[in-house]
Amino acid sequence: MQDPRDEGPQEPTPVAGAQGRYTGGMESGREAHGASSCFAADRVAEFWSFGEPVRSGQSVSGTINRFSPRDVPADVWGRVEPVVKGSVTRVGPRDAVLARKCMSVVGQLAVWADRIGHPVDAEALFTPEFIDRFITEGCTHLSDGTRLNYRSQLWQVGAAVVGHTLFPPRSAALRASGLLPPYSPAEVTELVSWSKGLSTASMRRDSWALLTLGLGTGMRAEEIARAVGTDVSVEDGIALIQVLGTGGRVDRVVPIHHLWSEHVLELAAESGPRPFFRIDRTRIQRNDIVGFIRRCSIDETPMFTVQRLRITWLVGHLGGGTHLQALERASGVAVGQLVKYLSFAAPLDEFDARRMMVGNV
Repeated sequence: MQDPRDEGPQEPTPVAGAQGRYTGGMESGREAHGASSCFAADRVAEFWSFGEPVRSGQSVSGTINRFSPRDVPADVWGRVEPVVKGSVTRVGPRDAVLARKCMSVVGQLAVWADRIGHPVDAEALFTPEFIDRFITEGCTHLSDGTRLNYRSQLWQVGAAVVGHTLFPPRSAALRASGLLPPYSPAEVTELVSWSKGLSTASMRRDSWALLTLGLGTGMRAEEIARAVGTDVSVEDGIALIQVLGTGGRVDRVVPIHHLWSEHVLELAAESGPRPFFRIDRTRIQRNDIVGFIRRCSIDETPMFTVQRLRITWLVGHLGGGTHLQALERASGVAVGQLVKYLSFAAPLDEFDARRMMVGNV
């Protein structure tokens, strides 16, 4: 893994007060001293959907009734709105976030049907044949994984709304999404340089926060979004971060890679009990991180993704010989899934492999 200090900010001085394990960050009410009470409540939400907390007071019916896509002309939306809202209401999503997602997917189906001159009513929209036509002809701009997800959702809607006894039929074949590759050392160096060159101090700081946590801990985007500075501690000379799961419970504790630990500690001391990424956030939103990366990137094409940062961290540990059980605990990924990424790890040469197998390392 590329040492960020070759290209990144100057090495920080030791963080005052960082020694010793922090234990108060998960306790009720402690975050509110620094973070907003709304952020603190989001952070410990019991239910999450698509990377966003399901907040009290959000009704499914209100979400459906208020939904109005920004990029669809008013006259088009006026023609398809009744069938879209009626269909999603029939499905009965369990929370507002799922309702919004379902509205988006069903809305895209109905708008596409309107554009090609297909009848826009439930009986005509929700047939297995037309759904598969929409997926193969109307979703060519989407990844295979997203298309599979869309089709699955639309089949569920079709079964709930139309109730075909043979719904769904045998699906049209789509290849499964391939594994994303890790970033190479040269690409990591490029990302560090890009972060340093952003136009504002806040962009530089927050892009650096994403890079250090992604490459140093392998945290998922939704986990970074809910992290605060006091989740980071030092125990026995090792920098650690407590990764929150639902309900404010600690999902796992991750040792921070030594190439990134000092930078994470510096940012954590700066954040304190406030959000690690974008200190002044008052809520946790699903697109916080993706939207930020796009705003910082050229032509809104994301310069990087947190998912590939995580894969880079995983592959770095696999190539470095980290025991699979230790990596399973730190990553939250089952060993059976981790081995898929071994193909990206640099192989040992025969001499080193023999030394490891005889225990002479």
